[in-house]
Amino acid sequence: MEFRQLRYVLALVEHRNFGRAAASQGIKQPPLSQQIRQLEQELGVTLFRRSPQGAEPTEAGLTLAAFARRLLDLREEASRETVRSDRGESGHLVLGFLASSLSAILPRVLAAFSRDHPGIALQPLEYLRSGDALAALSRGDIDLAMCRPPLNSPPGSAPILALQLTRDTTNVILNARHVLAGDRSISPRRLARDGFILTPLEERYPMYWKLICASSGFEPRVVAQVQGVHTLMGMVSAGLGVGVAPSSVTRVAHPNIVIRPIRPSVTAPPLTLVWRQDDERPTVAHLLRTVRRELGIAGEGVPQRDYDSAYLHALHNDLAKVS
Repeated sequence: MEFRQLRYVLALVEHRNFGRAAASQGIKQPPLSQQIRQLEQELGVTLFRRSPQGAEPTEAGLTLAAFARRLLDLREEASRETVRSDRGESGHLVLGFLASSLSAILPRVLAAFSRDHPGIALQPLEYLRSGDALAALSRGDIDLAMCRPPLNSPPGSAPILALQLTRDTTNVILNARHVLAGDRSISPRRLARDGFILTPLEERYPMYWKLICASSGFEPRVVAQVQGVHTLMGMVSAGLGVGVAPSSVTRVAHPNIVIRPIRPSVTAPPLTLVWRQDDERPTVAHLLRTVRRELGIAGEGVPQRDYDSAYLHALHNDLAKVS
């Protein structure tokens, strides 16, 4: 059974005449009649009752015609969607993200991408830790991820590229009655007696804040570790401790708290978009362009090892200023 035979069946059902059906297909009558006969022989049924007046479809002919319409429509759709996919106009992407990206980055990207590329399904998938997102990217479970350095891809994983999305420093969140609430910036040393609430765990902040405190000459006392900045602010508002979070996720109004930068400033692990270096699909390229446009980023992705090296070098230099 060939697609051209299905077209001939539909033409004959419509015109009820071999000559007119053949003319509608741009061929002579004998080839059309021959193809209909071959199809009947293949199926072992009579599709049309011939008469001097024309050809009437049998029940079998009408049944085949119904399927022929669906098959030809499906073939056209398959051809159209294949071309659209090749152009990056349709497809499916899974974007891993950390909760902290919801404060300023992810909503803008999702809204813009959905508006500009309605044919591409972009599925966000939340991860609690950067390492989990990177492992999923390595396995091919997701296509891109928003996470924080050090990236440390799993051993043997495919090379990845990284694009920095934010330039974060560290803020402390204080209860409005805290003795340092009136200061414009705060040295970590002055917080040595406080208990700390760290958030989110996925941002590698426990390890990061301990490095800052160690450079300031003390070991931080951690009283709570939470996943969301809103939870952190609620706990600080209740007087349970001092919060620590990157500057990009602390632009949220909350009663009874104040937000202050630490002095001197220390480079915080920035939100970073990562993807597999060998993934050259147009859909991925579209998402990268959307991210760069919406966030005003001009740079290109760099290899993970170079990215981690640059971040750790900047962190080392900032910690030297704290000590």
